[in-house]
Amino acid sequence: MIAGSAGGRDTGCVTAALIITGAPGAGKSSALEALATLLELEGVAFGAIESEQLAWGSPTLSAADWTAQLRAVLALQREAGRTLFLIAATAETEGELRSVIDAAGANEALVACLAAPAALLAERLAAREPDDWPGKPALISRARELSGAIPGLDGVDLVLDTAWLGPTQVAAQLLDALARRGMLTGGRPSSARHAADEHPRAEVRAEHRADLGAEQGL
Repeated sequence: MIAGSAGGRDTGCVTAALIITGAPGAGKSSALEALATLLELEGVAFGAIESEQLAWGSPTLSAADWTAQLRAVLALQREAGRTLFLIAATAETEGELRSVIDAAGANEALVACLAAPAALLAERLAAREPDDWPGKPALISRARELSGAIPGLDGVDLVLDTAWLGPTQVAAQLLDALARRGMLTGGRPSSARHAADEHPRAEVRAEHRADLGAEQGL
């Protein structure tokens, strides 16, 4: 899915990217949509893309192929005047994560990983994916494997536990993180500040990644 807001504040020529990663079922798509809504409400211009749409098909494209396409799409987005990008991507390895960051071509990037226990990911995917899809069992198995691995990747800046958070709360945490990093113009959005204050337990920072993995038994 490619979406965006054509209006908003002038951010000049500096580009920034928020990369939302995590295992399948972690809530990346829902968080991306919720964050896009918050940014529109704040009047912040952005472009958003779900990289899985680039890989979708049979056979699924390799990471090298879809990241190359991601690079091309974002280059076109920059030519169209966009300077803030929201990218949802399942980066399974540090190499893949670095490829996504490089594809963004941004002056500054923030990598947020959405995480949840393996059993919860499996439960979500079992409810979400149709039973007649032949790839469902493999997806659930892969999600279990990645549940503890992705949060610990080098390059992840913060981890949000979606076992505790819904999409709106995740989006508020992400918006707050962007503001604190100076990746938004016009100051700290009030909606992000208030939501973050109301949900202090939601954010599991990067230094707690190992603890999260241990809790998941991986």
